[in-house]
Amino acid sequence: MALRTLRAGFTGKPEPDLKTRTQDAARYVRDEAAVVAGTAREHPAALSSTLLLVATLAFVAGYVMGGTSTAPSRGERFWSW
Repeated sequence: MALRTLRAGFTGKPEPDLKTRTQDAARYVRDEAAVVAGTAREHPAALSSTLLLVATLAFVAGYVMGGTSTAPSRGERFWSW
């Protein structure tokens, strides 16, 4: 039983430790951030349009969520002071 468990899925390479995986993740995030920054430098009009669109959608979503909330009943208004 134990021998079968050891052979199952073994690739011959040990699993990377936490430090290695953390360094790989940090490197990946740095690379992606560099790509995003480079794209933003190359296309400033697209970046500003995208930011404006995201801000508008966030404002509309907040407005809709705020507008759909119901007014508190008389008892709730009294006790919320």
